[in-house]
Amino acid sequence: MRDWLEQLPRLSTQLMARWSCVPAGDVRAGHGGVVVPVRRADGTRAVLKMSLPSDRDDFESTVLSVWGGRGAVLLLERDDELGARLLENLEDRSLAEVEDAEVSMAVVGGLVRRLAVPAPEGLPRLTEAYQQWALELPDMNRRCGRALPDRTVAAAVASCRDLGSEQPDTVLHGDLHQNNVLRGTREEWLAIDPLGVVGDLATECLTHLRDRWVELHHQDQPERALRRRIDVFAEAAHIDRERARRWTQLRATVTILRSPVDLNDGGLHAWVATALTD
Repeated sequence: MRDWLEQLPRLSTQLMARWSCVPAGDVRAGHGGVVVPVRRADGTRAVLKMSLPSDRDDFESTVLSVWGGRGAVLLLERDDELGARLLENLEDRSLAEVEDAEVSMAVVGGLVRRLAVPAPEGLPRLTEAYQQWALELPDMNRRCGRALPDRTVAAAVASCRDLGSEQPDTVLHGDLHQNNVLRGTREEWLAIDPLGVVGDLATECLTHLRDRWVELHHQDQPERALRRRIDVFAEAAHIDRERARRWTQLRATVTILRSPVDLNDGGLHAWVATALTD
């Protein structure tokens, strides 16, 4: 980490020279690296992004290349060895600015549909993980002191077996929360920072539900509002509503049993998991 930070000025200078651009704004740091606003030789603005070294595989450039700007930020240049990429410039305005939760849910669902392209080789597949959860969830619940009702866990296990074993060979963003959706100029909304996984479109639903958790939970009829938002997502993504509900229940169950003591959870995953158990 320290070595990377010390080399960062030199590396960024080399990359900007190679890609014919110059700094055009203040450097911004995030948990995954740094971004530098730049101006290209033709006068257009772009962003140089350099990711922190990590033991985890980085599939961002691969996924952005496959998408080719369809529903996502456009990848202009890449250096996989350095974990660097030159990206289209987007507005510094995210989906968080949209007050209507159903509108924002529809935006996410629409992006999920547009980003669902055939997966390239090398991306992690979700199928094997959910086959394993089918075997492990009941024991995990017992070790957690039955954090969830048995019927809730049973519903998740059934979904693992019914839905998890045969998932489509489709690219998913993997972390499509509201701050990973920015205003664009080519299109109104564009996704950024994909993790890159392969599986069922419906698995993406829970991530954005969590963004509006506090407001959702304070609705007069929170369970009804929860199901309504899943329906909005499913309609926009062109997927079956019941499939979206079952995947959301399953993902919430897995999340709470993997991390039963989560100070940032506030009861969210346990509530979603039980509220969606039929």
